[in-house]
Amino acid sequence: MWWNRPRKTSFLIIGLTALAIIASVHTASAQDVPMRTIDAEGIAAVTADTPEAVLNARDEAVKRALRRAIEQGVGALIDSESMAQNFQLLNDQIYSHVKGYVSEYDIIADNGGADGIYRITVRATVVLAQLRKDLKALNIIKHEKGNPRIMVLFTEVMDGMPISGAVAASKMEQVFLKHGFPLVDKAQMMAIQERDATLNYADPQKASALGRQFGAEVVIIGQASADLVDSSQPYGVSVFYYQAQISARAIKVDTATVMTSESVQSDWRKPGQGQGSGRMEAAKDALAAAGQMAADAMINQILERWRSEVYNTVMVQVVAQEVTGLRRKALLNELKSIRGVESVNERSFINKVLIIDVEVEGSIWNTFSDRLEQFETVGVTLTGKTQNRIDIELFDLQQ
Repeated sequence: MWWNRPRKTSFLIIGLTALAIIASVHTASAQDVPMRTIDAEGIAAVTADTPEAVLNARDEAVKRALRRAIEQGVGALIDSESMAQNFQLLNDQIYSHVKGYVSEYDIIADNGGADGIYRITVRATVVLAQLRKDLKALNIIKHEKGNPRIMVLFTEVMDGMPISGAVAASKMEQVFLKHGFPLVDKAQMMAIQERDATLNYADPQKASALGRQFGAEVVIIGQASADLVDSSQPYGVSVFYYQAQISARAIKVDTATVMTSESVQSDWRKPGQGQGSGRMEAAKDALAAAGQMAADAMINQILERWRSEVYNTVMVQVVAQEVTGLRRKALLNELKSIRGVESVNERSFINKVLIIDVEVEGSIWNTFSDRLEQFETVGVTLTGKTQNRIDIELFDLQQ
C-alpha cells in the first residue's frame, strides 16, 4: 500500500499495551550471548477505513511486536529464583525502556491491515546484556529495601456520604499485590475505625503509629470521593455518570515522613470509569478506576524513591537516648567522620533525647549501624533498627 513506511528502523520507544501475540525465539542460550534475535508478532485493530487509521494500526502493531520481543528476552533471563516471582513488577518497569533493549529490527511480515486487523511480524535484535543488568538492579532494590509490607487506609464517600466496601482501597491493594508487594493482613486491619482513617490523611504521625501497630513499613493513606456529574435515559433506560477523585500519600512508618503523594481523577466519559444503570454501580465503577490510576502512579514513584536510596543516598533518622552535652558533641563529630556520610543535621535535643537526620550513601546502609557501635569517643548501644531509623543509647566509654 502507498502508506506503508520504511521496513527497517534502528529502534522505537513503544507504549505499554498488549493483545494476543505470538513469538518464536532463535539462537542458543540467552545466558551465553550478549544479544538475541527474536521473531515476534503484533496485532492491532483498524478502527476506520481511512489511510490514517491504517497507519495508526500499523504503528500500534509494531509497538506490540517489539514489546513481545522484549518479553521473550526477559523470559530468557528469568531464573527460578525471585525474578520469576516478581515478573509483573519487572514487566512494568522493563518494558517502559525498550529503546535501550532493541538495537534494530526488520519487518518480515505485513498483512497491510486486511480484514480490519493489522498484523506485523518483526525480527528484532534484543540487547540481553542491558536487560540482564536492569533485571538484576530491580532485584537488588527489592532485596535491599527488605520487601516492605504495605498498608492501604482510605476514607471513601459517595455524593458526600460515607460508603462501605472500600472500593478504591481494595483496587489499590489488588494492584500492589499484582506487582509483588506484600500487604498487611486484612483481617488485622478490621480494628481500625473510620475515624482513624479520616485523621490519618492529615496526620502522618498517626498513620505511622498505626503502621507500626499492624506491622507495615509503608502506609498509603488517602481520601476518595465519587460524585454524580450527569445522567441520561437512552431508550428509556437510566444511565448515571460518576466522577471519582483520589488524594493519597505514601508514609514511611519508621520516620513518619511522606515518600510520595498523588492526586488522580477518573474520566466519567470513558466506559469503565463511572457509568452504570444505578448510582452505586456507577460510583463504585469510578472509585475502582481512580484506585487503579492512583496505584499505578504511586508504585512507580515508590520504586523510584527506593531506587534512589539504594544507588544514591538515603536519609536515616538516628534517635539517641541518654544524651548529655559532651555525649551529643562526640556523637555528632563521630557521625561526620564516617566515610559515606553526606550530611548530619540535628533536628531536636529535648530531655536527653537527640534526633538527627543523617544522609548516607546507599552502599553503606547495611553496615552503618555496625559502625555506630565502634565509635572511640562515645559508647553506643543499638536498641532498634528499621529501614530508615536507628535507635541508640549513649554511654561514657571507660578511660
